[in-house]
Amino acid sequence: MIGVNVLPQSYIRARRRASRLRAWLIAVALVAAASSFPIGFDIFKAARASTIEDELKPLRGQLAGTKSRLAECLTTVTDLQQRLSRADAIRSKRPWKNLMTTLTAKMPDEVWLTSLESFDRPARVTGRRSAGVPAAGEENDTIELEGPTGLRLTGYALEHEHLLTFMATLNDGVLFNRVDMVKSGQEPLADGVAVRFVLECTW
Repeated sequence: MIGVNVLPQSYIRARRRASRLRAWLIAVALVAAASSFPIGFDIFKAARASTIEDELKPLRGQLAGTKSRLAECLTTVTDLQQRLSRADAIRSKRPWKNLMTTLTAKMPDEVWLTSLESFDRPARVTGRRSAGVPAAGEENDTIELEGPTGLRLTGYALEHEHLLTFMATLNDGVLFNRVDMVKSGQEPLADGVAVRFVLECTW
């Protein structure tokens, strides 16, 4: 005896619809997964960038501190170089002992000094680059320092004629190149008056 199991057409059609629905759902899921991948990648990149930024913050602070210390060191080096230049310039000038001896020999008996001091020409700023590492877009100016450029003599003379004689003796082109009278005037001195003067003598 042969039995035939004939399924209803409605059942077969239902199974076919279910199969097509599963395929459609799988396709939709794949499309959704593919479209969400760039968003997930962007989120990952943002999180990574935030982590790197947090790691860079202390490094930036250390870099700023290093730059500050470097600037202080360069300032110290520049100051020391200027001091050395000044010292070299002073050592290259005339021996002070011989200068005092010469001044005493040229001074008339009617003239005497109360003070003697050296003076400097103001420092000159040039456009040459100095040693060191300048900041971006910035040029360092070189300050040229020189030794004393002359003497300032303060004292008294009994008469103006004695003072003029003293100035003429000093202004011989050997000891000084120029002698200028900065100030002069009579002042009471002891039982009489004397001419108080200030001279600036340049090499």
